[in-house]
Amino acid sequence: MNRKYRNSGFAGEMLVAAELSRLGYEVLLGNVGTKKTIGVDLAAVDPESGKTISISVKSLKGKNSFIIDPEKVRKDTIYVFVITNNAGVKPEFFVIRGTTLLSNEKDFWGKWGRDYFPEHGRGIPVNNLEQWREKWEVIDEECG
Repeated sequence: MNRKYRNSGFAGEMLVAAELSRLGYEVLLGNVGTKKTIGVDLAAVDPESGKTISISVKSLKGKNSFIIDPEKVRKDTIYVFVITNNAGVKPEFFVIRGTTLLSNEKDFWGKWGRDYFPEHGRGIPVNNLEQWREKWEVIDEECG
């Protein structure tokens, strides 16, 4: 079998859902693999408190920049950036709040940020997310 790996978006959403489940959250899947849910891909529910958190997943097959427009970042959403890697290689997760992204735009997007044109080229290099590697605990932090 020689199949080509094509859909990092779907793979990323499934990997994040699985990791959230392993961390004890109940996971609600949005329109997985489609673009119909704007800004939210999954919901994580704390079964003890009932608190529901919106999750937006951004996926890449390998290290590159995550294309995300700062003008579309939601403050109340958790962003999980995932490098899916190839089958047999552990995925890499970077977990950060929308409020943190927006309050540190220059650190994430660089000096051009929102001013970069064209909009579809606005991205966050994976190195700018390193301190957020495996920071799943930000899900439980209160938004400030």
